[in-house]
Amino acid sequence: MKEPKIIFLYSQSPRSGHNFVAEVIRKVVKCNTPIGERSEIPLAPILKDYLKAIKSYYKSVGGDDYLNDLFLGDLRKKIINNNGTCLIKYTSFMGANESLSIFKDDLHIVSLRDPKDCLLSLFKGMKEKKGMKSILKKILKPTGIYHYSYARKYAKRVELVLPDLNNFNIIKYESLVLKESNELQRLIHLFHAEITVEELSRRIDEIQVINTSFYKEETNAKGIWDASVKTKSFNSINRRKGFNKLQLFGIDLGSKSLRKKLGYIQ
Repeated sequence: MKEPKIIFLYSQSPRSGHNFVAEVIRKVVKCNTPIGERSEIPLAPILKDYLKAIKSYYKSVGGDDYLNDLFLGDLRKKIINNNGTCLIKYTSFMGANESLSIFKDDLHIVSLRDPKDCLLSLFKGMKEKKGMKSILKKILKPTGIYHYSYARKYAKRVELVLPDLNNFNIIKYESLVLKESNELQRLIHLFHAEITVEELSRRIDEIQVINTSFYKEETNAKGIWDASVKTKSFNSINRRKGFNKLQLFGIDLGSKSLRKKLGYIQ
């Protein structure tokens, strides 16, 4: 890229592969992260709340202009001057539309992952707690009822803040994992990068796996947040191992509407 830009990366939820997508972006274009490579910066939801607030207060002549100049006037300049081209990521779509309206000249990327795979990873990473609620969960888990209920709530939360995808650059996690040539080429074109598809593919192979719920089965990591080289058993797409048929059915049914909206099923 000739001029410094802010790269906004919005992903649907935790366990959506956003760290991997961010690493791929860094392999394409040199960009800094304001407060650490794995950091989540809730700039988008804060902007959403700000715009909501100025619409709700008692109006004075010139009030909006004054506040916008005070809070937004030099915001982009500050971010760029401190970081150059930088990547700001957050694990929610909340505020994506508002960020787009304020930072019109920057790159806004929505990262998608099949909700079913996000949910499988979330379930795998859940820790058991003591109490009556946890006992009830244990009873319901083998039946798939708990999985259906959780998946349905998850889908509704994401759908509630889902932006108009037509206005954003879309990256599918699965396409990057599979290193699909057309997707890699599109990414190279998006950032005006001087790199071949073959070179980008090799760079992706170098990325270490982090934040996987399946670290015991698929990586050599000692813990869920450890960066580690993936093993041959690493499979982040369409996992099924460790879940019975009723649980998988519950997840499929509960996430069906969201999977349709994100283009994962017809």
